[in-house]
Amino acid sequence: MSRTEYMRQLESLLQNIPDTEREEALQYYNEYFNDAGPENEQNVIEALGNPAKVAENIKKDILWNGYGENSYQRTGADSRAVITYPADPQTENGNGEQRNRQSDASQAAQAQVVSPQKKEGMSTGMIVLIVILCILASPVILGAASAGIGVAAGLIATWFGLIIGFGATAAALILVLIALVAVGIISMFTHPFVGMCLIGAGLICGGVGLLFLMLTVAMAGIATPAICCWIGGLFQKRGKAEA
Repeated sequence: MSRTEYMRQLESLLQNIPDTEREEALQYYNEYFNDAGPENEQNVIEALGNPAKVAENIKKDILWNGYGENSYQRTGADSRAVITYPADPQTENGNGEQRNRQSDASQAAQAQVVSPQKKEGMSTGMIVLIVILCILASPVILGAASAGIGVAAGLIATWFGLIIGFGATAAALILVLIALVAVGIISMFTHPFVGMCLIGAGLICGGVGLLFLMLTVAMAGIATPAICCWIGGLFQKRGKAEA
């Protein structure tokens, strides 16, 4: 039997396996013959044995590696086939190293089923750099934070100080009203003009005191709750935006 006849029979016996595996098998055995040279074709044929036996071994390898029973058709993107070929006839006693080949289609299928790699976390060097920057910037950060807290505390203290001051002024003016009116009434019996002036001054003080009292009530009972609600709304909107 010649090399041409041998390869023709082998190709005919491998018609029911996937095209890629058949082409790889035929290419491999052709390389066998090429490596051995024309003068050793008969030795190669004798070492390989009957083409039917070689084809049977190839089919067994394919069946063993994932192709369903009595079927050599592809079963999906995740199927894989590894073909194991006979020993190299040129090595001593026919015990050469066996070669395993994996088809291009099998490699593509394997690439498709590989699970995606997890995203790499931040490197250690980057973490150390961030820590160092935070330590170096801590005085500035603490200073800015302290300034911000101081400004906020100052504004709050000023606001409540105004409320307390206006309330105290209102109370003082009302007391002055009471005192001047009382003294004016008493003076009416001896010095009517002086008494009337005292009563008038007391009424003026009382009117101004009422204005301060109204301002105190507005700041404490209306403006302060409204400002607190506005600040709370800002924090709530920011929390929803971050969520």
